[in-house]
Amino acid sequence: MFRIPSIIALVLSVVFTAGTAHAQLLPFNNASPEHLVQRMLVGQGVAIGTVLFNGQPATAINDQVGSFNGTASNIGLDSGLVICTGRMVMVEGPNMSMASGLAGYTVPPASPRSTPDPDLGNFTAMQNCVAALEFDFIPSGDSISFRFVFGSEEYPEYVCAQFNDAFGFFLSGPGISGPFSGGAINLAVLPGTQVPVAINTVNPGVRGMFSSNDNRCTAADPNWRANAIYYIANTETDPFNPTTTVELDGFTVPLRASAAVQCGQTYHIKMVIAHAGDASLDSAVLIEGGSFSSTPSPISITATAPLGDGILTEGCGEAVITLSRPLSGRDAEVFLTYSGAGITADDLEGIRAQVTIPGNVEQVSFPISAVGDQLAESSEPLTIVATWTSHCGNTETDSITLLLQDYTPLSIAAADVWLRCDRDSVLLEALVSGGLGNVAVAWGDERRPDPFYASGWDDRSYTVTATDQCPAMASAVVRVSSGCTIWSPNVITPNGDGVNDAWVISGLALSGSSVKVFNRWGNEVYSSTNYANNWEAKDLPDGTYYYEVIDGRKGDRITGYLTILANGRP
Repeated sequence: MFRIPSIIALVLSVVFTAGTAHAQLLPFNNASPEHLVQRMLVGQGVAIGTVLFNGQPATAINDQVGSFNGTASNIGLDSGLVICTGRMVMVEGPNMSMASGLAGYTVPPASPRSTPDPDLGNFTAMQNCVAALEFDFIPSGDSISFRFVFGSEEYPEYVCAQFNDAFGFFLSGPGISGPFSGGAINLAVLPGTQVPVAINTVNPGVRGMFSSNDNRCTAADPNWRANAIYYIANTETDPFNPTTTVELDGFTVPLRASAAVQCGQTYHIKMVIAHAGDASLDSAVLIEGGSFSSTPSPISITATAPLGDGILTEGCGEAVITLSRPLSGRDAEVFLTYSGAGITADDLEGIRAQVTIPGNVEQVSFPISAVGDQLAESSEPLTIVATWTSHCGNTETDSITLLLQDYTPLSIAAADVWLRCDRDSVLLEALVSGGLGNVAVAWGDERRPDPFYASGWDDRSYTVTATDQCPAMASAVVRVSSGCTIWSPNVITPNGDGVNDAWVISGLALSGSSVKVFNRWGNEVYSSTNYANNWEAKDLPDGTYYYEVIDGRKGDRITGYLTILANGRP
């Protein structure tokens, strides 16, 4: 496989970058590794002991270690310490090796070391240009952490190839038990896993153009494609109008390395990086300045109210209280106090005065609820304070406030409906008051939404139900009287006085019903196919007549007798 010689890449890069000035990552090689560790890397709560580089006192400037200013770059770190397989100046942007069509960039160190690091040997068999920065430290807190970015010129062409440049942060000391030398563990891993950060574990999620298959990536991590969320492609295509700020062809998002430690004890960390397979295409790890720190583990308390609004309503569900603190390997005893004007222990259920967070978990949760006491009270703030004294003697506190409020019961108002068989449908609507949160209203067993149109032709009762998020329920019954029950008077007096002059049959309305009237000999004396309650029988003598009504809606046949009076003729 052809890999561009270092000197060609360097010369071409100089040609393309000459005279350019723009936002970029700025590296500096003007201080010893020891000075950089003491003055730039270390933050709060850490005392540094002896610093070594490649096994020797780190008191002289070395071209593989330096500082950087990233404020004008997209590296994600403002400043810090950088360790490279080549000369650390190679990280300076823009990415002209890619813009020039080269596969990558190599600037060999003045004194390359190819003695393999035994711990990196777990990741790669052949190592070149090894850079190992290590030192003792004493933490004042019960955890240690720092932020870093790994980048390489091996990206993206050599993803899944044998050139899997490797690095690691190997921590050893009291309470640490791992597979590396001195019982060390590797802190340079992906969040929540033990997968080491490397070319073949963090990348675009596809193998490079110079890799024949995915086998090496799969062996490094079967889920390697999903790790693309941690990768940033640093593509540059135009050497005359560059937009990149870092030379590296790709790099990770800022990641955090952390571990539980024992305060006041001496620990050792080795930060090491090396070429794998050959000495071409440099890689680098950048560590945020001041982030190597050990602070007392904070306690955190949060609450999730039933509706997510910070309100706990009497008799309506539970709020989940969560206590968190970083992993320390030791149990944490957290003490809780509850306070608020007008709030007593009788107002709450499920409260705990003390909670233990086991050493192997970060958080525990428990529910509390407000007792429904049926008393009218104003809203009352409840403050919960969590206090923890760490094993280093530091007292940490945090607090949250919930609002306790009364529950206003659900109430439904819905009126009965009286019709005259003159409407085929009627709108039923409920007026709901009270309740908690969103209130769902439904009509009948069919659970029709409110409001809805009911039939205007049928006599029927409907049950409307309201359910809130307490949860509580209220219901009411609404009767619809259609007025469509057919009823005929048995006497009419068509004398023109305006009273009972016409044969008015209740329940017909616009139903399209037909009627027939017969005399006592069975002769039809009147008929209508769409009777409109307007027949006055003025042409008939007084007497009793037989009628037949056919309901236009249902087809029912109704019969009976009608007496006509006041026409003055028998």
